[in-house]
Amino acid sequence: MGDQSGASPHSGVFDVTESELASDRSLIEPFDRDLWLDRLARRVGFGRLSRRLPGDVPPSYLFAVILVGSIVPTINAYAYLAGDPVVYIQNPLFVLQPLAIVGGVFGARALRRRYHRVAQEMNLEERAADPEPLLDVVPTWLPWALFVAALLQIAARVWALGGFGAIYREGGLTMVVGWGILNPLWSVLAVQFVAVYVGVEIIAPWRLYRSDVGVDFLDPEGLGGLRPIGELVKHAYYYMVAGLIAFALVVYGPVVSASSWGPTATTSVVFTAVWLGTVATVAFAVFVLHQFMREEKRRELHRLDRLFRETVDNPWDIKRYDVDEEKRDFVEKLQQRIETVSATREYPATFSIWSQLLISIILPKAVQLGLAAI
Repeated sequence: MGDQSGASPHSGVFDVTESELASDRSLIEPFDRDLWLDRLARRVGFGRLSRRLPGDVPPSYLFAVILVGSIVPTINAYAYLAGDPVVYIQNPLFVLQPLAIVGGVFGARALRRRYHRVAQEMNLEERAADPEPLLDVVPTWLPWALFVAALLQIAARVWALGGFGAIYREGGLTMVVGWGILNPLWSVLAVQFVAVYVGVEIIAPWRLYRSDVGVDFLDPEGLGGLRPIGELVKHAYYYMVAGLIAFALVVYGPVVSASSWGPTATTSVVFTAVWLGTVATVAFAVFVLHQFMREEKRRELHRLDRLFRETVDNPWDIKRYDVDEEKRDFVEKLQQRIETVSATREYPATFSIWSQLLISIILPKAVQLGLAAI
């Protein structure tokens, strides 16, 4: 969430020392769960390799680095020796593709680890009657569903290009291996990031909205205790922005030698569809968090207002309403609580949040259009 200007209505009440803050941070348990790709990597032997290495290296990291680091040089060396087109010679910016794929594996764990920290900072386990859906926001079925969707998309692209026969005639065996083997393998790696991203941007806000957690109106920042998840939603979208820009540079970047594998109308449609999809995800997250805070705030204000009017005399007449002496302390506390709830701002609360989101939404499409015009 954005920075809050002005003094909090709770200033002085929640004052803590730096040592106390450091102590609280040290109480956050580290994230050590396996992700979907970690479990797959363990099945093919990377779990044993991970245990033999110093430090706590997730199997998915080793799987991604070794897979990309071995296949990419091998397939391109073969293409060069066989006289087939070498994509990295035709378009050096294509190197961003394997880098982005490996980076996505690292980014997936970084986002999942950060959500783990968010859940602890918001005390979701203590506040929710059934905390497990809020603690694990990436269902087991989701990566598999995304992987099947990726395979179907690859099959559709191969069909649109005329099948493997046409691909072989235009690009040789290297291109056939790329479409038939490499792209499905890259999809395995990419699916991990997309699954975590969907969990953060869609599943987590929706489950929070449907839960009994409520809004923390005693939050000293006046943001209902939702700053951690609001910041994570924005942070997760930045990862997607970086991936879209890399995608645009790979597809629309200048090539060293002419190639028939340049961007087509289908490429532009795919990029625009992916871009609109990511915009929809962050818009959904922002809308759900906003509605969550809005509804909780109005519900609490309505409850406090009802108590106030039941307590005072002539509650609907500002000129005549009065408070019995024995009820005065109670009414003053009610008024303080009403002021506290009213001061809680609804996400997205500041211009900085709106501006950051709008810039990050526009940037990938602007880069794509700029490169396409060159």
